[in-house]
Amino acid sequence: MGLTDTQLGYLIIGIGILFVLGLVFAISSRVPAAASRPGPPVGVHLPSPSLLPVILSVGAGLLGAGLAFRNWFLGVPGLLVIAYGAVGWVRAAGREWRETDKGRHDDARRH
Repeated sequence: MGLTDTQLGYLIIGIGILFVLGLVFAISSRVPAAASRPGPPVGVHLPSPSLLPVILSVGAGLLGAGLAFRNWFLGVPGLLVIAYGAVGWVRAAGREWRETDKGRHDDARRH
């Protein structure tokens, strides 16, 4: 009873995923507690919460499904959703840039 090529491929991918997860766990378990880490420098901050990454992911899923199934009814809306998400993300980054230049963005002390 041998493995088919597909089963062997899945087995290799599964072993690879387990290896990477084990490696990440081993490295992260050696990192000291967060209290001992210094704070970020002034001006470094996290971006504002946004649904744009989710919108891009949904668009990429639709586009991928459209390409995989050769279905224009999935691919074209997926492409439009990706374009909408990308334009929205660029506009949000520009807005944040302008706010930072004008000094209206909160500093590291408030995070």
